[in-house]
Amino acid sequence: MSKVISWSEWEQKYQPTTEVMYDFFEDISDNVPSPRYLWTVVDNNPNSVYLDVIPGHRMFNRLGFFVTQYPWTDDELTVSNDPSYKE
Repeated sequence: MSKVISWSEWEQKYQPTTEVMYDFFEDISDNVPSPRYLWTVVDNNPNSVYLDVIPGHRMFNRLGFFVTQYPWTDDELTVSNDPSYKE
């Protein structure tokens, strides 16, 4: 079962290196020290206005990528920007 954390928890713990999402993996591939620093923004629910960020490089439902200062360790983690999610 996937663990869900809020966007603010994710920012505090993993510290994205930029506030801008990269569109293409090729744009950041030279700046990623390891795949564990890469996160993919995905549209997991097309009927919702909220997006998820998941660890690693994904292509399905991909909207873009983030690189963080700290690596992820749980590939089941999901970051939610849905305000109904309670921290």
